[in-house]
Order: sequence, then structure tokens, then C-alpha cells
Amino acid sequence: MSEKTNDLTESCINKFHELANLFKEKNKQYGDKDQLANFRNGAMLQYGDDSWEYMYETAKSYCLKHVAHVFGAGQTINDKKISESLGDIAVYCIIMQHMVENNKQAAEKTKEYDHE
Repeated sequence: MSEKTNDLTESCINKFHELANLFKEKNKQYGDKDQLANFRNGAMLQYGDDSWEYMYETAKSYCLKHVAHVFGAGQTINDKKISESLGDIAVYCIIMQHMVENNKQAAEKTKEYDHE
């Protein structure tokens, strides 16, 4: 079992590295002006508001598109599109985690200013 666990651990760590590279490649598409431009624009189009809350909702929608693809396709061992969607889901989840953490920090800063 230890050998299988090590295989799983090594495989997952390799996948995390691949996901980091996937994020870097996708992030280049937005340049250095606004790394959340895709979510900001999507939020403006869908909600007319590009606040953290709506960018987060937009990110969930983008993620759900890939979840629906994976769900609908089932598990196909050699399906490159499924693998790509799973990678995109993972990257979107990390971006959403960033949004949640930054939204929390922004809310805390707002509270600090309110008490001054």
C-alpha cells in the first residue's frame, strides 16, 4: 500500500506542477494589465457589476461549464478534452480561492476604515 500511496502522491504532485504551468500559460493571455479581466468582463456582461462577489459568481459559471462537460461525457481514458476540462476546473477553483481570500481582506480593510 505504501508503494501505491507513493505513486498517487507523486502523480498528484506532478499534476499540481502541470496545473501551475497551465495557469501561467492562461494568465499570459490577459497580460499584465488586469489578470482578472476575463472574470471582470464576464461579471460586467452578466451582472452589470464587477465587484468581487460577481467576479466570483462568474468564475463559478465558467467552472460549471467544464463540470457539465465532464459530467456529460463520462470517463473516457483517452479523451483529451475531459482532461483539459478537469485541469480548467482545478485552475478555476484556485482562482476562486484567491477571490475569496482577497474579498475577505477587502472587507476587513473596509471595516477598519469604517471604525476610524
